[in-house]
Amino acid sequence: MKVMKNLLKNIFSIGLIASFWACEDLTEVNINPNSPEQVSSNYILTYVLSNTAKTYHNLGYENSKIAGAMQYVQRGTNEGAVVVNYYGWGHESWNSYFDILRNNQVIYENAIEEDNQFFKGIALIMRSFHFGLMSDLYGDIPYSNALQANNDGFFPNYDRQEEVYKGIMIDLKEADALLQNLDPAKDLVNSSSDILYGGDSQKWRKFANALRMRYSMRLISKKSEMTALGIDLVNEFDEAVQFTFTDNADEAKVDFLGTDENNAAPGGPLNSPNPNLLLKPAQTIVDKLIGLNDPRLYRWMMPVQYKWDEEVMVEKDSVVTNILGESYTVRFKPAPEGLDVNTNLYVGLPVGLPIVEAMAFNKGNDEEGYHPERSPYISYLHERYRKNQDEYVSMNLITYSEVKFLMAEAAQMGGFSVSDPEMHYKDGIKASMEKYGILSNPGSFNFDTYYEQASVSFASGDNKEQRIMEQKWLANWQNPQAWFDWRRTGYPVLEAGPVTQFGAAIPVRYMYPSPNLDPNYLVNYEEALSSLENTEYIPAGQSKDHPYAKMWLLQNSGKPW
Repeated sequence: MKVMKNLLKNIFSIGLIASFWACEDLTEVNINPNSPEQVSSNYILTYVLSNTAKTYHNLGYENSKIAGAMQYVQRGTNEGAVVVNYYGWGHESWNSYFDILRNNQVIYENAIEEDNQFFKGIALIMRSFHFGLMSDLYGDIPYSNALQANNDGFFPNYDRQEEVYKGIMIDLKEADALLQNLDPAKDLVNSSSDILYGGDSQKWRKFANALRMRYSMRLISKKSEMTALGIDLVNEFDEAVQFTFTDNADEAKVDFLGTDENNAAPGGPLNSPNPNLLLKPAQTIVDKLIGLNDPRLYRWMMPVQYKWDEEVMVEKDSVVTNILGESYTVRFKPAPEGLDVNTNLYVGLPVGLPIVEAMAFNKGNDEEGYHPERSPYISYLHERYRKNQDEYVSMNLITYSEVKFLMAEAAQMGGFSVSDPEMHYKDGIKASMEKYGILSNPGSFNFDTYYEQASVSFASGDNKEQRIMEQKWLANWQNPQAWFDWRRTGYPVLEAGPVTQFGAAIPVRYMYPSPNLDPNYLVNYEEALSSLENTEYIPAGQSKDHPYAKMWLLQNSGKPW
């Protein structure tokens, strides 16, 4: 948080000035309790949680590579289209993750020194969250010897991915145990500093167990390898499911306050002075929502401004009101004969179109010139994504709906303690809809009617896994978990567009940060690359540090392609 950093600098500066004018020994400044080196863990916690939430949120929205890959959004013109629409992914910095981890390490060390088990549990959870996420993105990462710069550890080795996952499973289990046995007299966290759970230790415990469930399922295709490392994934899941999220109020999420650029949503005017209209809803998800008669469509997208219509003979403006009570003025225009146009009220941009085609998409016989990002024939993302704050836009680290879909998947798979996959599947859909205020304010929407559709009902689906993962993909709207699930299962079935950088496939990993040329670094970097598997989408002669190389997690799985 910029405000916190500036305040710390000011505190430090004041300490230096005071010591100068008082002619004191500078060693007294070095042990000044007001100096940044000795700042309270409560203060650091706010920084760790707020920056974790923003960094993670941006993976799925503002930094929309993953949102583009999962066909939630597309870029309307050439600005960023190569990256989002055509998968021209480059090297990705991990500085933000390590910056958060360094601060989190201070919390961990303070917790040991002060014997505060609550803070220790939180630090273990946040360490697991970030190291797990980094390994999900890159593969092998600096882990066991990371965060050791104070001990001259400047070039940590990259641990094998399976060792990283082993470590986070151990840490999460320890966190769960710590949070079960706190001493209320000393294991305290300031409720105002804990912007995630307000100092509620039991909700932190549920968060730890939700993450244990996430990683138990993420690793399930590597069950035998993890067992050999001493991690029983089925037992981990079965333990965690006993004390985890039970409703949306348990979710690990941070809301945008919208009072300044540090706590406002990325698409709002405080961070985007010009309305962010570059991102368009992708045709894939728009058509899926239309086909399911899914009311989440109305929370996430807006209708076109100009609608082609086969029933009207002359242009006319009409007010349309969706089932949630939101009204818009739309111009209805006679559909041009002999031209292929989309006559839906909601129109997404097809995936991976060439730039010229994307700019002209769905214009029919309209020869009017429009701003390249403001075609009235393509839907925009809902206006809530251009606000500083909105009740339906939050930074979600893990949701109740994800937990329910994990339970549905485990029950369908068999061998776990959970049963009745349909109940958990149905609860997952309900949790997602309620998150967007649909069930509590349904208008004319009837959930039972929605669920009984052949395209939704669990009983009518031939491929149960596919049905679960498709609904989970919808529930994970603009959340990077959708990409991790797709890599693991191949669902939903997504096809690359006509223009791609490396062939008709969607990327499966982030490239490491641009290599440091120091020989000490390169040794570790090259060793990490040796763990990656070449695929047909990597051009001959190119490095395996590539978005289409398969990390250990995906090797020998046949997924996602």
